[in-house]
Amino acid sequence: MSSVRRRDKRGLLLLFGIFIIAAIFSFVANGVKENDVEAASLAGFDPGYIISDYQMGNYTAMSEADIQRFLTAKNSCGNRDYNYYLQLSANTNYTWHWKDGHFVCLSEELFGDGEVIGSGETAAHIIWQTAQDYHINPQVLLVLLQKETSLITDPIPNNGDYRKATGYGCPDTAPCSSQYYGFKNQVRKAAALFRTVLDGGWTNYPLGNNYVQYNPNAACGGSVVNIRSLATSALYRYTPYQPNAGAIAAGYGTAYCGAYGNRNFYLYFEDWFGGITDARVEWQNMQNPRIMTVNKSTLMVDADRGSLTGKWLEVDENYYFTKKLSIFVGGEQQVCLQRKIDEGTDYCALLSRLSDFSLNEKVIVLPVERQYEIEKWTCGVNILNQKAECNEKTYSIGDVINVEKTVKIDGEEFLIIDDNYAVLKARTRMKLNYETIGPVLMKLTRDSYKYIGGEDKTVQKLIASDGLFISIADKTIIDGEVFYRTSHDSNKNYNYVISGSALSDRIFTKFMYPRNLEFMKNADSINLDNGRICKSYKDKTIRKFINKINYNDKVYFQSEDEVNTHCAVKASELRETKYDFNSENVSEFVKFVFPRELRTNDYLYMIDVRNGKTCEDYLPKNNIQKYTTKINVDGIVFYRTENKTGVNSSCAVPASSLQETI
Repeated sequence: MSSVRRRDKRGLLLLFGIFIIAAIFSFVANGVKENDVEAASLAGFDPGYIISDYQMGNYTAMSEADIQRFLTAKNSCGNRDYNYYLQLSANTNYTWHWKDGHFVCLSEELFGDGEVIGSGETAAHIIWQTAQDYHINPQVLLVLLQKETSLITDPIPNNGDYRKATGYGCPDTAPCSSQYYGFKNQVRKAAALFRTVLDGGWTNYPLGNNYVQYNPNAACGGSVVNIRSLATSALYRYTPYQPNAGAIAAGYGTAYCGAYGNRNFYLYFEDWFGGITDARVEWQNMQNPRIMTVNKSTLMVDADRGSLTGKWLEVDENYYFTKKLSIFVGGEQQVCLQRKIDEGTDYCALLSRLSDFSLNEKVIVLPVERQYEIEKWTCGVNILNQKAECNEKTYSIGDVINVEKTVKIDGEEFLIIDDNYAVLKARTRMKLNYETIGPVLMKLTRDSYKYIGGEDKTVQKLIASDGLFISIADKTIIDGEVFYRTSHDSNKNYNYVISGSALSDRIFTKFMYPRNLEFMKNADSINLDNGRICKSYKDKTIRKFINKINYNDKVYFQSEDEVNTHCAVKASELRETKYDFNSENVSEFVKFVFPRELRTNDYLYMIDVRNGKTCEDYLPKNNIQKYTTKINVDGIVFYRTENKTGVNSSCAVPASSLQETI
């Protein structure tokens, strides 16, 4: 596909050898056309936007009769020099068609299949039919014929010109391929290539930035071109060069290191058809603005250019459309609708890719009813016409709404509050009912995130690894799933929560009653997260302990001054404070809220809490029994077994001698 114009046939008045010389130097000579006129201005030439998609695909731009009139007006086959015909005919490699006393040119020639000329279809019919079959503007094909072989204006074309009419299969760096010879074949192959690119098919110069040479000789350089229409991309696939500054300055002329194919395409279109234009954008208000649903994933259309954009609309998304336009795109006249959010631009979506919106079918039904709290004063929105109904539905900060369904329109989510009205979700937050459970430490079992109200909006990644402890204050249930809130977020009243699936069961559990316990020896509190020493305590030091934990098969107690840390002391290193019985300070036994199975730390006898004497009941080490009541004697807590409770015995076991079962 040549980037330069064909030679002037009058050079054939000389010897046959001139044909060979002309072929060698054709790249330089082809910048000039026969009977040149003053070139149209190249001031508006843009190598990234040579022609619009709309204009390349406007296949109804000319009728067959229009094409014939154009060909005749440009070239009426007026050369009647018979002697010249005889001189040219001496070259047996080519043939010229002489009829009725003149050279037959393109406007009068008939073409059969292959290279047959003199019978068959007119050029006008072939060009028109090709335009209809491939939805390519016949003006584009006429300009292509001229810029490649000058056939539109050439008064003495030969069979060699027709066999390579559009330069299809004729690279600048290699001979033409004979399989593409023939006028009809050439026109149809060129149109098919253009249509392939317009339809989004392969091109070596796609939309966006591409390096384009100035000449087949790479040493002549090039530049990066931002190609902004598929039609321009198609021209570069056909002729992969751009004009340099010299070629631009030369009009139809030549320049050093110049390439002229795409420059001449632009010039001929300017001269013959009034220049490159985009689609005519004449937006009309839709009589019934409405929500519509995308039924096929599709690219939006730039109505100004009649070309596709890079913006996708996904299947099942809902949008509110307010304007319409009849547009020529993809080789067809189609209706294009514009979304309200795109008003002020030239973007629209083809009606053929949309379907009517159904409130019953396109909504999302929540697993359970949710409550949302209004964060910003807002009006209810009529879903069907997208109008704010402030007189009918007004919500103030703090109002709570019950929501069972949601719908996404124009990329934003709305909470449906009844059959016709909704509020913008961005103006609300989910109302959560928290149950206080802490502060307790819980352990992450995997990488996790905090979420707003338990929904799928990530707001902060935690420094997460298996075994990390977090202070948890409360919990809530969302759609049947348990979420937890940290003590920090609870204190700040933040609505950030962590999925319960990322946390183990509670780590620390509160004592029902805080306990003053004594160290039996020098001992340390340990950071359960990393094993490091938090504090060291001397023998007989007394501290108040308020939490407990079963960790790595051992029981630990946490003192009140280490709450919200990971620090705790082994329960086996602690004991109840000294027994000092005084019958006046003995309270009554009280029931546990929940009976507890506990295990003895060592061999021991029960103690009669009324007098401090040893009972006859002996308990071996690791003996497990159910304890159901307790009593406080001078600040010392004793637990009573289920069987002793049943006979109202005063024999009980010091709580410090018992530990949780595993």
